Amino acid sequence: MYVSKNEKQKWDDAALNYQDVFKLGINEYNARLLRFWQEKGMLFPGCRVIDIGCGVGKYGTYLASLGCDVTLTDISQEMIRHAKENMAKFSTPWTALCCDFNDITGEEEAFARGFDLAISTMSPAIHDRETVRKMSSITRGWCFIARFYDWEQPLRDELMTAAGLTPKSRFERSLKLDCEDMLNAVRDAGFTPDIEYVDYNWADERSAGEMAEYMYRNYFMDDASGEDLKNRIHGIITEKYGAEGFVNDCVNTRVAWIYWKTEERYDKRAV
Repeated sequence: MYVSKNEKQKWDDAALNYQDVFKLGINEYNARLLRFWQEKGMLFPGCRVIDIGCGVGKYGTYLASLGCDVTLTDISQEMIRHAKENMAKFSTPWTALCCDFNDITGEEEAFARGFDLAISTMSPAIHDRETVRKMSSITRGWCFIARFYDWEQPLRDELMTAAGLTPKSRFERSLKLDCEDMLNAVRDAGFTPDIEYVDYNWADERSAGEMAEYMYRNYFMDDASGEDLKNRIHGIITEKYGAEGFVNDCVNTRVAWIYWKTEERYDKRAV
């Protein structure tokens, strides 16, 4: 899959927002996921973990704090820049690389030793049979991917309706179909996936300008009338909540945790 410059720029532009979320610290969902990995025997002190599509290294810092050897990859230079800053305080082994997982072979030095656990959470980096195979080929233990299965965002829908628009998702296709496709990709790659569904809800407090910018970035940026739509949304918010008011943007989701055990069939390198 070719990743366009616009796609990379999108993630570069989003990096600062991801960093702001990272600074809020670990949340209940993150803690639950870490417990899940540990209880399933996927995660243990000293294990080698790769996070494919790591963002600003949120999980990398959690894993490093548990004594893991961490490798982080992302297509965004800005995400990796923040990830390196966030990982800098850890003395345990870690590596952060800007690369497109579609382009790597798995034979590169950073991947050749293999991993005990490979994760990819809410990232398009793992998206088909071939990327599943590649992820599995560098992993001697477990692979894990997380995908949104359902997403409800009442304020977004309210604002779109008020602006005379039909509410639409920020995702290009059905989340349920995407999860089914990933399950099939794992099966087609020769593995047997397990799946668990987990509720993940949060709320972001935003000013009128921040909410209008959020809507623009996620829904209108590629629209010829995107700037006009952003201004219209801003006006709707200020009219209802006041110029100095804040909105509470609640998001209610269900997440699919898809995971599978790999075969130890790769050429083990010297550790």
